[in-house]
Amino acid sequence: MPYMKYIELLPRPVDTRIYFKTADGRNPNSSELEERGNLVGWDLHVVYVEGKSAIEVYKRSQSMSEFEFNALLGVVAEGSYWKRLEKEEKADMVSAFDVDMVRSDGAVRAKKLGRDSLLLVSPEIDEHLLKMNTEQLQESAPVSVKGF
Repeated sequence: MPYMKYIELLPRPVDTRIYFKTADGRNPNSSELEERGNLVGWDLHVVYVEGKSAIEVYKRSQSMSEFEFNALLGVVAEGSYWKRLEKEEKADMVSAFDVDMVRSDGAVRAKKLGRDSLLLVSPEIDEHLLKMNTEQLQESAPVSVKGF
């Protein structure tokens, strides 16, 4: 998961939860859950920072169709709409995850990950992670090249 490299940089307390939903909406029986490799559905990874959802990744066990992608964006739009970032807007955006879209109310950013996943992140956490990661890289650079 793309958030894993940033877990140590998040403000505390942090709690990560993974939820599962079948593609057909039914409750899976225990034997299906034990052999989850064959179960078609969605994993939802939620990273809570200080008790609030800060990062979410919706991952489909198979490729996500364009209809599912658009429907998922509609579900998390919460009365707003999604705007794809133009090249210039994307270049100006401070983002650890290199997001592709922003919700019109500015409260959530999004990035499609491959053919099967969608990442959602709060702008504050996205910017915080980029800043912290940059500082960490700057601090380690002198040690890394010392001795040349």
